[in-house]
Amino acid sequence: MKTVYHVQSGKNGKWELKKEGAEQATKTFEIKEEAYQYGRKICDGKRPSELIVHQLNGEIEDKSLYNK
Repeated sequence: MKTVYHVQSGKNGKWELKKEGAEQATKTFEIKEEAYQYGRKICDGKRPSELIVHQLNGEIEDKSLYNK
């Protein structure tokens, strides 16, 4: 079963990496690119996984699969 993480706009204008189904963010960031890079690192170590990056308005911007 794959683990899914989302890079999305969070509280106070920050970006967060959040595991799908979790109530709290795994980690928050000032800059979206930092959240994305951290998410890539996490997903690369937890295969199979997927990283879904959202725009500020919540729409999906990008998806990356990390398979076995």
